[in-house]
Amino acid sequence: MIDVRSPVVRQFSALLAVAFAAGLAFGGYLFLHRDPHVAGFVPWTAAWPQHAVVAVVGALLVLGVRARRWPPRTPAPTPARLVLAAPLLALLVFAAFRAGVQVLAGLDPNFTVNAWGGPTYLGAMACHYLDLAVGGIVVVGALRLILTRPVVQSGPARRSASAA
Repeated sequence: MIDVRSPVVRQFSALLAVAFAAGLAFGGYLFLHRDPHVAGFVPWTAAWPQHAVVAVVGALLVLGVRARRWPPRTPAPTPARLVLAAPLLALLVFAAFRAGVQVLAGLDPNFTVNAWGGPTYLGAMACHYLDLAVGGIVVVGALRLILTRPVVQSGPARRSASAA
C-alpha cells in the first residue's frame, strides 16, 4: 500500500498538480491560437476498436489488482532503483501535463476532428483519458516493483507459508 502521508508522495503529487496546471495553461494557449479553418474528418482515425481492447485490458488490470493478494513490500529506494524509476516518474509527469492540455485544447475542433475518439470533444477525451488511466496503472505497478522489495518473513510465519 502507498502511504499517502509520506512527504515524497505528497511532493510528487504536488508536482503532478503543477504539471496538470501547466498543461491547462498550454492547452489554453493552443486553443486561443487555433486555426479558424476547420479540417475535414478522415475516416478510420477515431480508433474506437483499439480503445475497446484498451478498455478490456484496463478492466482486467483493475480486477487483477483487486483480486490478487499482493505480498507485502517495503521501500527500497537505492540509487540504482531511482535511476531505473526516473523515466517512469517522468512519464507520469508528462501524462499529467498531457491530461491538462486535453481539457482546453480539445475545445478546438481541429484538435479532436481526427484524434483517437474524435471527431467530438467527449470522444477524444474518453479515449485519451482511458489511455492515461491504463498507462498509469501499468507505470505505477512497474514503479512498485522497482522502488520496493518483498518483505522477508522469518520465524513460524515463514515456515507455515513454505509448508502450504
